Amino acid sequence: MNKKQRIFYLDFIRVIAILLVIFIHVSTIDTTKHIGTTDWQIVKMLNYFAHISVPIFFMISGSLMLNSPKTLSLKYTWEKRIPRVTIPFIMWSIIIPTVVNLTSNVITTNQVWHRLQLILYQPTSPILWFMYPLIGIYILSPIIKTFVDNASTRMLLYVTSVWLITCSLLPSISVMMPKEYKHVFQLSPVANFLLIGGFVGYYILGYIISQLNVKDVSAFALLVLFIGMATFGNFFSESVPQTFDANNSYYVTSIFIPIMSISAYILLQKWGTRIKSKFTIGIFEFLAPLVFGIYLIHNLIVFFIEPWFMKNVAVTGIAATFLRYFVVLIIAIIIIWILSWIPGINYLLTGNSRKKNKEPKKTRSAPKH
Repeated sequence: MNKKQRIFYLDFIRVIAILLVIFIHVSTIDTTKHIGTTDWQIVKMLNYFAHISVPIFFMISGSLMLNSPKTLSLKYTWEKRIPRVTIPFIMWSIIIPTVVNLTSNVITTNQVWHRLQLILYQPTSPILWFMYPLIGIYILSPIIKTFVDNASTRMLLYVTSVWLITCSLLPSISVMMPKEYKHVFQLSPVANFLLIGGFVGYYILGYIISQLNVKDVSAFALLVLFIGMATFGNFFSESVPQTFDANNSYYVTSIFIPIMSISAYILLQKWGTRIKSKFTIGIFEFLAPLVFGIYLIHNLIVFFIEPWFMKNVAVTGIAATFLRYFVVLIIAIIIIWILSWIPGINYLLTGNSRKKNKEPKKTRSAPKH
């Protein structure tokens, strides 16, 4: 696979992932209304499918950063990479609750200040939870890079297998068990596997997949695996609601989501490498650099669009869900695209900066880290 193909398929996957993230947050309210109806079943299933997006983002980061020699540089990590995610994170941690405070009675000024004081402990807005494991992985990336450079494929598969069994399989089995047997499959907190726990497993998996030849993997088999895991996982989440805990750890602790995410990632990689249409490539190359900014702003747009639609738009059901979805998506793209042209503001709010000299097309299409 040549460099241009590799870069494009990562942009392709990244854009698909942000589309899924937005759908999760737009459709969440619809998963709590008209429970049991056909529309509810469809939206809930699609919402569950879309949960592959967060793991996919970590796998993209692993594919990019663990293949880059710059990752070994502590200076580059702390001067270039970490600021590009922490500065926008801090800015939006201030902007989101402040805007909500100024435009509604949801939170008070004192609550905004209190949230800012606790920013190291919890996000000022629920959507920003993703930034905590992301920044943590950025900090650990030189260590992980040193490991993967000196590890065989067999060792990498061993590490991710330990991660999958201890962090996903055993917790899933434990939740399925009757109350009296739940602890049988729970590991002692003292014997934790945090070094390869959490989202680090996805990060390393992204690197592993980038080193493998996936051309011979059956797309049909991947699709069947994804749909099977998603269908059963959705049913399981209905039967055992506690699967979806409040701190988003279910992205790791539910065995269905990792399997869904891995199969979907490889499938999207295969599809992305086959795209030849210049028009399609152009669309994804345009959207890819905007993805991080779209992620940071989209839930604030949902905050305003959702109640307005509920009051003023007569459309209901799935049609209403997708109508709100496209409105939120278009507004987010337009705002971030405009911000991308403002020097300084672009970097502060999206972590990106436009260069005066145009770069080769294949370089511009690469997601920045």
